This record gives sequence, structure tokens and C-alpha cells, in this order.
Amino acid sequence: MYRPQLLALGLLLISSAAFGQTSSTDSQTLQALLAEMRQLRQELRITTVAAQRVQILLYRLQIQEGAVERAQRRVDDARSALSQTQAEVKMIAFTIK
Repeated sequence: MYRPQLLALGLLLISSAAFGQTSSTDSQTLQALLAEMRQLRQELRITTVAAQRVQILLYRLQIQEGAVERAQRRVDDARSALSQTQAEVKMIAFTIK
């Protein structure tokens, strides 16, 4: 007589413990997933900021390269004008002699 009652009580205790563990495990899993999602979002923000900084640096580099090219052209033009002037000075000096 006591056996069926004891068995029913045992099943109730085991099943309630099992349900408690399941929801605790589910809660822990959800917390772990939430923490991982937050970490991924943070890493995505960091990556986005880094990509924007790289784009800004590349834009600045392009501007500086353009300035260097213009300066190099001016130097080449000045050297060419100097060579031409020196050649004219030599011709004038030769003509005077």
C-alpha cells in the first residue's frame, strides 16, 4: 500500500527536479548566447570603426600622393627651365666671344 504512494511521490520529486534543471540549463544557455551576441556586436562595432579609419587614411594618402606628384612636376619643369636657361647662357657667352 505504501509502495504506490512512495513511487508516485518519488516520480513527482524526480520530474520536478528534472524540470528545474532544464529551465536552469535553458536559462544558462540563453545567457551564454546573449553574452556571445553582445561580444559579436562589440567586435563588429570595433571592426567598423577600424574600417572607417582605414578609409580616412587611404583618402589622406591619395591626397598626399597627388600633392607629391604636382610638386614633382613643378620640380621637373623648373629643372627643364634651368637646363634651357643654362644652354642659352652658354650660347650667348659663345656668341660674345
